[in-house]
Amino acid sequence: MNVKKIYSLIKEKGQRVTRQKQTILTVLSNNMDRMLSVHDIKEHIPQDQHMDIVTIYRNVQSFTGLGILDSMIDDRGVTRYVLDNEHQHHHYLVCIVCGRITNFPCHNHYWISYARENGFQELYHKLEVYGKCGRCQSNS
Repeated sequence: MNVKKIYSLIKEKGQRVTRQKQTILTVLSNNMDRMLSVHDIKEHIPQDQHMDIVTIYRNVQSFTGLGILDSMIDDRGVTRYVLDNEHQHHHYLVCIVCGRITNFPCHNHYWISYARENGFQELYHKLEVYGKCGRCQSNS
């Protein structure tokens, strides 16, 4: 999803496109290869733009609710975000060394028959696979 589409979506939902929102979206769009925490986003914001963590958190939550961001909780319990430019359900390969992410599509719901056998009704699912990316493997 390009920035103009994101701004249009924000406006369609009755929200303003503020300087803070623009700055946060710029940080996220410049880091599409990794998921960022709210603290990571703050670190990437230019110092002359003075934005507190509460403002970042509030905007990130708003973007997530609008479907602009995808989120996951990492192995330390920290919520991380990335722009959702595919709008298709997908999962992530996550490098535990550098934090790089790779999307992969969700085609085969192999657990459905097992869920049915156990009387389980799926409402939604998320999947992250943790390991080392090719670059980090070759560096070790």
